[in-house]
Amino acid sequence: MNNKNVKKGAAVTGVAAIAALALLFGTGKLGFGSGDGLGTPSEANGKAESAVVTTVAPDQEQSSTEVEIRADTVEIRIQGREYNYQNVSYGNTEHTLEDLLIALNELPRDTRIVLAVEDDATKNAVDALEQALAEAGFTDVRK
Repeated sequence: MNNKNVKKGAAVTGVAAIAALALLFGTGKLGFGSGDGLGTPSEANGKAESAVVTTVAPDQEQSSTEVEIRADTVEIRIQGREYNYQNVSYGNTEHTLEDLLIALNELPRDTRIVLAVEDDATKNAVDALEQALAEAGFTDVRK
């Protein structure tokens, strides 16, 4: 290898490392950021933090679907037949769907619940969760 290629490789690696650290620090994954350490955004001066997330459909370059993420918003990710809430997988033998509802029981019923449906999520899993949330009294469930 010549010296010029080694320098280019080192520069690209350095830029990638800096970008990865900035992303981790910005998302609070390394213990920094605006979260309160409980997986939910903190509230500053009595006002809920909010951000707008634009979702991109797999078959489109950009979708006009936007979901507002607020302090009173929780996300449940549906993968296959399982649900992921606060880094715990539910819908299996260890943690059932009923366990998920128990975990959500402490939330106010008007809490916005955003369902992040992965490509491999089964229709039955999505339908079962939506029905269970409706029966539990959650009124603001969005995909």
